[in-house]
Amino acid sequence: MPCCFLHPCFSSPTRRLLALCLMTCLLLASAAVQAAGPVHVSLIAINDFHGNIQPPAGSLLMPDADHAEGTRVAAGGAAYLASLVLELKSRNPGHTLVVGAGDLVGATPLASGLFHDEPTIEVLNQIGLDVSSVGNHEFDKGRTELLRLQNGGCYPLAPDGSSGVVGVDTCMNAGQFAGAKFQYLAANVLDTRSGNTLLAATALREVGGVKIGFIGLTLRATPLVVTPAGVVGLQFLSEVATVNRLAPALKAQGAAAVVVLIHQGGQTSARMVQDKSCPDFSGPILDLADHFDSAVDVVVSGHTHQEYVCRRPNGLLVTQTGFYGRLLTLIDLQIDPQARRVLAKDANNFVVLNGATVKDINGNALPLPQGALLPDPAVEAIVRRYGDLTTPLSDMEVGRLAAPLERRTNAAGESSLGAVIADAYLAGTSDSSYGEQAAQIAFTNPGGLRSDLNSSLAVTFGQLFSVLPFNNTLVTMDLTGAQLLRLLEQQWERPQPAGGRILPVSNGFGYTWDASQPEGAAPGKGQRVVPGSMRLNGLPIAMEQSYRVTVNSFMASGGDALSVFKQGRNVQEGETDLVVAKLYLRLKGILPPPQLGRIQRLN
Repeated sequence: MPCCFLHPCFSSPTRRLLALCLMTCLLLASAAVQAAGPVHVSLIAINDFHGNIQPPAGSLLMPDADHAEGTRVAAGGAAYLASLVLELKSRNPGHTLVVGAGDLVGATPLASGLFHDEPTIEVLNQIGLDVSSVGNHEFDKGRTELLRLQNGGCYPLAPDGSSGVVGVDTCMNAGQFAGAKFQYLAANVLDTRSGNTLLAATALREVGGVKIGFIGLTLRATPLVVTPAGVVGLQFLSEVATVNRLAPALKAQGAAAVVVLIHQGGQTSARMVQDKSCPDFSGPILDLADHFDSAVDVVVSGHTHQEYVCRRPNGLLVTQTGFYGRLLTLIDLQIDPQARRVLAKDANNFVVLNGATVKDINGNALPLPQGALLPDPAVEAIVRRYGDLTTPLSDMEVGRLAAPLERRTNAAGESSLGAVIADAYLAGTSDSSYGEQAAQIAFTNPGGLRSDLNSSLAVTFGQLFSVLPFNNTLVTMDLTGAQLLRLLEQQWERPQPAGGRILPVSNGFGYTWDASQPEGAAPGKGQRVVPGSMRLNGLPIAMEQSYRVTVNSFMASGGDALSVFKQGRNVQEGETDLVVAKLYLRLKGILPPPQLGRIQRLN
């Protein structure tokens, strides 16, 4: 109230007049606040960016007033995303924050992954991200690497002086990497040694004179979906208990609104983006959100790569923006600054239209949509720099396909891409040099396949890197037939997702499973695999006999709750999955579509 002290009564030394003057000023200030009315605060949200600083492949189906079936559009790319952020910020200048819900890095394309995701952090800094939760992929390379991305510093060099990355290093800006300017939050991730959260649990940001409180957390099941070595010494707490402990505390600190940034989500059956009807809304986020403390106003979710804006029966707003930066969510809050509460809230998803040409299934170019964005020059310069550095490697052709390879599964759970990668694993660990140690069976995990190979029949290294970005090594081990059966039953046992997690298998191995049998049985009680159906090259699998089995290092360490692999004997570690897949494609010339039917489904 500096203006109050210009009032004439402050020139008088009389205490009574001073007291009267102060009271007058307070009344004037209160009246001014009331006259100003509610404060409009905006949040721009993103999730599951996965380092897609360049425009990702694929398209989105948008509503179109002239076409009932909708219109397919190209979307995404950090330079276009930055332009949309600026446009949305201009609608509520000075009162807008940019937030994230995890998986901003990890499983990233070559332009970011080759530099240990420093390009993604650099881009998000430039865009103006304020705060984000961690996701499971933030733990792909362990806590030390996550803390480096937050706090800065170069990627540690190997003893021989190399970083382990061909031709490049990190700290590409004058030999430095400053880390994230935004704050990562990890409210439910405890360091078991110190008892403290690995990163900050909450954040308070003041906008337009009101405080917005943020709680950031990841799914409790993170240890089951990342390499176990990456979360050693960390404990992942209940999402609901964590939020319900912290939300009232934020209100006590003056937060007018409480926003949960959580890397867990749901799904709807909506066919087009920007459908706010939320048909068949389901998934883990519902049970979490419906049990959050009433102090929570908005839930910004992620993980399931879905797009929705949904409102729960209690009025709680739950949002998600899909994945790869193709959309942004604009959340608008009307806040009473005196009562410190949200009066109204709404959200809408906006497509990051990049103006690229999209073709229909016949190869005909579709008309460009209105509203295509121009790239932000500053972010475009960053993206172009890292793109140019990786182009010679990214554009190198490593093989050719006779038909596209996709992750989409058939009724039995098989995919063409999964089958080819499993075959590559087997080929890479079964040549004559292995002798008696040669693999007989190979599995891969569907979550480890991050992109389709369907944009071109000529496969480049960059495309293959997008499929296998984790740099896992191959591990070959001895498992008995009984252990193989136990492994296959683990595909449907808790904590696997509904419908199971069916592993792609190499050619020559097969089995039948019965969908009429219940899934989610307690460990050791599985009965979905039809007895006697497991076969290798036409011969029944013998329960007592040992077989050489190859998987990636994530699976070998018990990832995806596949604990049987940790029981393997005579373990041998080999080449990385990316190198093996590249060699497999090169040796095949033109790769024909894989033979499916390896897995059969009854009922």
